[in-house]
Amino acid sequence: AVRSGPEVPPSPPLVLLQEPVTQVDARLLGEGWRPKPDRQPLPFERELAGNQLASLSSCSGTGMGFCRYDYQRGKQSLMVVTVPGASGAGVVHSSAIRLHN
Repeated sequence: AVRSGPEVPPSPPLVLLQEPVTQVDARLLGEGWRPKPDRQPLPFERELAGNQLASLSSCSGTGMGFCRYDYQRGKQSLMVVTVPGASGAGVVHSSAIRLHN
């Protein structure tokens, strides 16, 4: 089918609160999202995150232990913020999507 009018961006990904970031990462990669970290995380941030995910941008060394993961798919950027879960592994605290022109 041929559509006319403005291009409709793909629907945002499903990111559930308290979902382990490793599960979110696997699903996002399967949906065509690619890791796009803001910068290389420092060794202590990698240790705080407790994983080797390529999307890790940074972790807070104080407070709640927030870690940030960044992805891109086409003109969309996705940021996922985690906190340590009950097992110590990162679980989703929040997420935000942005559309680039």
